[in-house]
Amino acid sequence: MKKCFLFLVFIAFASFVFVQCKFKDDKNEIIVETFKHDSILANNPVLRKADSMAKTTAQTEEDRLKTVTSIKFEKEVYDFGTCNEGDKITRVIEFTNTGKLPLVINQAYGSCGCTVPKYDKEPVMPGKKGKLSVEFDSKNKPGANTKSIMIEANTNPPITTVAFSVKVKESKSKKSWFK
Repeated sequence: MKKCFLFLVFIAFASFVFVQCKFKDDKNEIIVETFKHDSILANNPVLRKADSMAKTTAQTEEDRLKTVTSIKFEKEVYDFGTCNEGDKITRVIEFTNTGKLPLVINQAYGSCGCTVPKYDKEPVMPGKKGKLSVEFDSKNKPGANTKSIMIEANTNPPITTVAFSVKVKESKSKKSWFK
């Protein structure tokens, strides 16, 4: 009886597998959808910026040098003075467009998350001054700090670096696990 039952279970299982294999789709077709390049760029500003950067880097060096200008800061390293730990300090750094074409800043970024630069979105005309506002968050940054700001613009070289230093006084009310 037990053997008969096992035999019936085996037959049922085998017929189930056979039926499943019979109805298996043999379509191994891959469908690739194509999109118009312009329609994707029109709807996605991030891709639009990446595409414009790709076109810029695809230019020959000679063509690129025809569309660049130059930027000049008064100092290479600015002294932001002293602050207390936890303070957010903001300073404005001025620069001059020393080239013959309008200066356009594509982006500016700090060397770490504690440094946030903000810049004029409008082009700076030749011979004119522009402003770069820098905010430094001194939270968990006691002691001497030197941070950098990178400015990506239509200059030669394309990325210009300016730095600042600040001395942060340690907070007296700071709690520590080890004290």
